[in-house]
Amino acid sequence: MKKNGFTLAEVLITLTIIGVIATMTLPALMTNTQEQQAKTALKKGINTLTEAAQLSQAIDGIDYASLSSTDTKSTDIQTTPSLFALLSTRTQIDPIKSGESKLDSMASGNNGGSGNYALFFRDGTALIYSPSSANSLSDEASAMQTDNLPYGIPAIFDTNGAKGPNIISNCDGKVAGAIEGSTSKDDGTQDGLNKKCSSSNRVIKDQFAVRLRAGYAVPNSSAARWAFVN
Repeated sequence: MKKNGFTLAEVLITLTIIGVIATMTLPALMTNTQEQQAKTALKKGINTLTEAAQLSQAIDGIDYASLSSTDTKSTDIQTTPSLFALLSTRTQIDPIKSGESKLDSMASGNNGGSGNYALFFRDGTALIYSPSSANSLSDEASAMQTDNLPYGIPAIFDTNGAKGPNIISNCDGKVAGAIEGSTSKDDGTQDGLNKKCSSSNRVIKDQFAVRLRAGYAVPNSSAARWAFVN
């Protein structure tokens, strides 16, 4: 009787083809998964930061536009109206992990360099900002924009906290180094950045530039805006 089957060569060729296809598609699948995770975490973070400001405004009469202290210790927002106090009171922070941050990936114009403070949340995310500039009454932060909201406080939202790669998402096609960010006055589009974010120049990692404006948190770069609306 004649038996039908595959020869060893045919099996090896088939396995080789499957391996090549998997090698070609796996990186794209991983990138898409990482992008989706970062986008989801950013949206959740912006919503949390917005809700914190609006709740604080309703209960304490203080939002991001009312802050005048750079303190990172007191949680009494009435006597010490700081960003630290507001978020400590209205969100779930991790006081053990929170502290000074010297992340090299911080972009110029988005509180780059040493002397930053990383406020870690219980869900593993973090907000990195410069306490010395987290004063909503400063000339730049309080400057009214065309949408009748102040420019606000620039910061970096890290979607996975202490974990790497600690790279700011951008639409410059760069995986590290200085990236585009908004330091000038707004044009009414929330972040003042009109660069088109495409699949060829989009680098979506774990950090996003954001701004805290009155009762809202908004994207502060083209990449952050793309991740938030897509």
